[in-house]
Amino acid sequence: MSSSQSQNNISENCTWFCSIDIGTSYSGYAFAPRGNLTEKSCEIYSGVWENDVLSHKTPTSVLLDQTKHFIAFGHEADSEYENLVQEKEHEKCFYFRDFKMELYNTVVSRDLSIKDYHGKSCKAQQIFVESIRFLREHFLKVLGVRYCYTVEDDICYTVTVPAIWSDAAKQFMKEAAIEAGICEGRLMLAYEPEAAALFCMQLTRDRRATNCEPMHFVPDQPYMVVDLGGGTADITVQKISSTDIVHNLYKASGGPWGGNQINKVFFQLLVKLFGETAFQKFCEDSMVDFFNLTQKIEIAKRKISMIGDRSVVIETPPPLLHTEEELKCLKNAIQEANLQDMVNAKLGKLIIKNKYFLEYFQVICGKTVDLVTSIIQTENLQIRSIVLVGGFSESKVVQSIFKDSFPKNNVLIPMGAELAVLKGAVIYGFDSSIIDTRICRYTYGIKLERRFNPNVDDPSKTFMKGDQLYTEDCFDKFFEIGEPVAVGTKRSIKVHLNHDDENLSCDLSGPKEIEVFASPEKSPLYTTDIACHSCGMIYVPAPVGGLPVHVKGRIEIEVTGVDNFRITYIDDEDFTFSSPGHIDFMSTHKNSAQDKAIQNSSNQGSSPHFEKVIAYNS
Repeated sequence: MSSSQSQNNISENCTWFCSIDIGTSYSGYAFAPRGNLTEKSCEIYSGVWENDVLSHKTPTSVLLDQTKHFIAFGHEADSEYENLVQEKEHEKCFYFRDFKMELYNTVVSRDLSIKDYHGKSCKAQQIFVESIRFLREHFLKVLGVRYCYTVEDDICYTVTVPAIWSDAAKQFMKEAAIEAGICEGRLMLAYEPEAAALFCMQLTRDRRATNCEPMHFVPDQPYMVVDLGGGTADITVQKISSTDIVHNLYKASGGPWGGNQINKVFFQLLVKLFGETAFQKFCEDSMVDFFNLTQKIEIAKRKISMIGDRSVVIETPPPLLHTEEELKCLKNAIQEANLQDMVNAKLGKLIIKNKYFLEYFQVICGKTVDLVTSIIQTENLQIRSIVLVGGFSESKVVQSIFKDSFPKNNVLIPMGAELAVLKGAVIYGFDSSIIDTRICRYTYGIKLERRFNPNVDDPSKTFMKGDQLYTEDCFDKFFEIGEPVAVGTKRSIKVHLNHDDENLSCDLSGPKEIEVFASPEKSPLYTTDIACHSCGMIYVPAPVGGLPVHVKGRIEIEVTGVDNFRITYIDDEDFTFSSPGHIDFMSTHKNSAQDKAIQNSSNQGSSPHFEKVIAYNS
């Protein structure tokens, strides 16, 4: 969507609504026609995948050939890769799994590379593009076959992203979706916990039950949504008005505490019992068996209960445990690891008592519980209900840990918690105006120069401009951490530049740029503070006819959606407007030589960049 287009206008002329979720371990899509998304009834369909244990989602796997051209996605990618392994052709290809966390763990740029299963690198953008393109095309095929509908111009797409992702990561996903063939004018992003909350709201309208008690949101009563996926825990706090409008009350929070951490515990146990060499050989030589084992572990994880002496049974693939001699070796390994009270083995089966895993659940869930406790206690939000969604929330142990940790709160798990994000994102695509405000995760601002104030300013940051003493690198904020920001909120940046300066050579018709900074502090003093970092660039086109020689005006920033801003330059002299600009969160000012040149010229009163020509505060 254009940065100047409000999300609220996207769905007006759409007939179908589709959401796409690239998950850490599993991906999928959901969809519905406009007629299904009424207030009283909300029937939303999800993609169905054949030959998959988790039928409403498919593994997040991508297979490329040796020239990096797309071969397959999901279950088909896993199966095809296994065939290549059998034919000893797999090392020529690129095979990726569980790559979503790369956008959480790293600094995201368009040049970001990720490594495949065997350590070979590929551009991350291509992997996400191919994933989104496959899901989009699968959806279109289903739409054409089942509903004889093929007009994509009438389809609104919503791509889900964790709310705790960086601005750059969210922009990365949007650009990947556009490159995957989704029209920018019919695309929006949805925050995963917000989407899940919308799904839960719809359950209350449909009067469906949760698996613990009826879902009910009291108007103006704060509630918390904890989205527990495979990779992350994503937390948001909201309230619903009497008119069913959602207001966010606390900044998005969370961390890398998803259900895949328990999967790792399973695999670590298998390595301990079978030996690292044997298990690694199994993973490489028996890919289908390995993938099937992964799915069985996913299912077993959800069956683990708080009753420690009960057991879960994992069917061990033949390559790992096939003969009586191998069983004997395994039992010896169990004895040597001193696990005989927790683990037992039979031919083809590994029997593990729940108590082996409970400590790990406590550690992993404990990080999320600690954060939830901190939010409840420090923010004094009077939260009554905690809603758990996402695949990891379907674990009985996870549910018990949260209920035990928050006995004074209603801990609710809606029906279909695993698909809550996908289905809620369809609802959001239909009516994004239902979410009114979001909370800033950081303080955002730009760099300016102002007249030196001896009571506030650092003397080491002073310089002379004419006969006046100025301070450089001052942080001028336009959004503050914790601030509620609604669609339509506007902020202005005053700018002043004299192009007559003999030291300044600048194209008056070209776009201008301002470096954007972010800080976790409410009132940072300088853009060079340790906690402050460069997070993007504002690009502002010149008005028709170019900028005047003497620039005196303001740059207006208007919030138009989850990931969108309308950026406009307005001249104070003749009130001319520029065409809409944009904020690029994957572009930062890194040219140190250019920085030095700008610094030198600014000491003479000039600069080719707007971030050095903000109207000086007296």
